[in-house]
Amino acid sequence: MDSLNFHRLLNKQITKYLSVDCLNQEPFQHFIKAVNESYFNFERDKELFEHSSQLNEKEYAEINEKLKKEIKQRRLSVDKLIDAIYSLEEKEGLDASKIIDSNNLSKLVDYLQIQIDNRKRIESELRIAKELAENATQAKSEFLSMMSHEIRTPLNAIVGMTYLMQQEEVSDSLAENLKILQFSTDNLHALINDILDFSKIEAGKVELEKAPFDLKQLISNIKKANQVKAEEKENKIKLMIDDDVPNWLIGDSLRLGQIITNLVSNAVKFTKKGSITVELTLQKRVGNLAILGFSVTDTGIGIEPKKQQLIFDKFTQANSETTREFGGTGLGLVITKKLLQLHNSDIHLESEAGKGAKFYFTVELEIASDVEKFKKDINLEFHEEDILKGVNVLLVEDYPVNIKVATKFLERWKVNIDIAENGKIALEKFDIGKYDVVLMDIQMPIMDGYTATAEIRKIDTKVPIIALTASATLNNQDRAFTVGMNDYITKPFNPKELFNKIAKFSVKL
Repeated sequence: MDSLNFHRLLNKQITKYLSVDCLNQEPFQHFIKAVNESYFNFERDKELFEHSSQLNEKEYAEINEKLKKEIKQRRLSVDKLIDAIYSLEEKEGLDASKIIDSNNLSKLVDYLQIQIDNRKRIESELRIAKELAENATQAKSEFLSMMSHEIRTPLNAIVGMTYLMQQEEVSDSLAENLKILQFSTDNLHALINDILDFSKIEAGKVELEKAPFDLKQLISNIKKANQVKAEEKENKIKLMIDDDVPNWLIGDSLRLGQIITNLVSNAVKFTKKGSITVELTLQKRVGNLAILGFSVTDTGIGIEPKKQQLIFDKFTQANSETTREFGGTGLGLVITKKLLQLHNSDIHLESEAGKGAKFYFTVELEIASDVEKFKKDINLEFHEEDILKGVNVLLVEDYPVNIKVATKFLERWKVNIDIAENGKIALEKFDIGKYDVVLMDIQMPIMDGYTATAEIRKIDTKVPIIALTASATLNNQDRAFTVGMNDYITKPFNPKELFNKIAKFSVKL
């Protein structure tokens, strides 16, 4: 029987069996009231309890679901933390086995935070070290540039005077001494260029140019340049060039020539009473692109297989005796390798000790079109010295010996010369004179070549201005062109180079 029916029955029984007088007595009235209130309070409490019970089940289900999600998320977070720790362990060589505890989240977080802090500290130290290294590289480049300038300036005079003396009628003994002097200056010049080039390549300051050039003529010139030294060692230089190799291509002829020159001069250096063969083949042609194969093979001393990799390390040669016997910095092949990397290529070597060596590589170059337009820029032959007769040249130079040397060259070529010892004097002379070409030194007192050129360009935008400088850095070259110079010659310069530059801008072909 439920409580409601029990309560009703109780009221009926009381009314039925008790007299009216008893029912109307005050104490009994209080008793009945208390019973009824107890019942109603019980019913209300029961309803509240049942309602409360229902609410608690719903809330419990929601909380339970939420807890399950949180537990799942926590599991995922812990797994990610553990994966991160294992990743750190693999990359950094850490031993995390002692701290990995999936039930101790705070321990994992603390450990990971420590490793993150360590990595940030290491990254900060590496950044500082990188900045210091870059500053050191910059300082080294500036030092090498300064030293290069200080060495090149007097070396230019030595090279020039040696050349001029060799043009005179001299005794056999003096001629022999002049050959030794020229050999020494050429070696010193090569050493300076190697060190400066290596510095520029290391600093990432070498960019390949794209200009049309005659490849076959370039290789022929390289052969001629090495012919004298080859004959001194009783060597023969042979050229083997496929007929289907295009003459005119687009690329950086200076750097490609440097690569081939390094290989040929090396072959000449390490070969005696033998041969050096330069071979050029067209391996493939795709549209207007030519894939060319180059090789330089000699019959010289060769290189042991175990020492072959050493020769591509900076300042290293295969044998310490090699430097003393043959000379050099050990930078030539390093520079060659790095220049080829700029061409997206690499150098390869086949050699055995005592059986010569073969260096070979491939290069992809664009085939030049409209060739006739480029042929006009081919350098004039040096023996045609009279073609410069009557050309008016303003020479701007502050170093007295270099003035004397340049003057002797120009007089030999029957050039009309006017001299200015600095940029300020050059402006004064330019204001009243008429010149076909200006030869402008860069570093001068009172007014430097950059400033003088900028001022001249305000007066005359067409007169050719050729920079003459002992600084060979790319920054100086870029600045020279920016201020309005037309070309650039680095000291010490070959007289033929100076002749050709003047002819290029003053003689109509």
